[in-house]
Amino acid sequence: MDSNSEYHLLNIEDETGKRTIPLDAATYSVGRDTSNAIVIQGHGVSRQHALLLRLPSPSGYRYRIVDGNADGKRSANGILVNGKRVQSHNLNPGDEISFGGHVKAHYTTVSMAEAEFTKYLNSINYHSIKAVPLTTTATIVDEEQEHEGVEETNFNAVPPPMVEKTVRFTPSPPPQSPLLWIVVIAVTVALVLGIGVAVWQQQPPPEQAPPTQPES
Repeated sequence: MDSNSEYHLLNIEDETGKRTIPLDAATYSVGRDTSNAIVIQGHGVSRQHALLLRLPSPSGYRYRIVDGNADGKRSANGILVNGKRVQSHNLNPGDEISFGGHVKAHYTTVSMAEAEFTKYLNSINYHSIKAVPLTTTATIVDEEQEHEGVEETNFNAVPPPMVEKTVRFTPSPPPQSPLLWIVVIAVTVALVLGIGVAVWQQQPPPEQAPPTQPES
């Protein structure tokens, strides 16, 4: 007789309908872009909306949901877990996840034998997907990184470059000194006087009348 195992399921309801996805891979990307492992469609859903990361646990593993993609870029409208906006959250069975406020998903676990689980999947509208890790680091989280409560997952995101603003300064004209005006006036007067003297020196001398002859 097969022993029971714990299986993880994500029940999604979006514009395309309802479906159930079994979770067992180390990493899932979630969003409306078709390159994601889990594609969801709905108003307010980002192209790369969230990540599901597998964590170790005493019973095997569980999942953490993180807002944004592997580069650390957040989604436009965020995620809600049980009506509360979160950046990172360790999921518990029964948690309701809202992507962008319109697409809903429920995380749950079931314990049953493998053959029974196979029959269960065949009885529901489930989708089998194969998730490929996004990067070599975005896989299963080490047990040393696991803490109680909500923690922020760091993907070593590179901050956007700072834009340098060029400030142009218009130089103000230098102050004019009164001494400068005095020099200019003196030079002007000297030029006028020099021209007047030169013109006076060039005038011909007055003609002298001839001497008067005495009458004889």
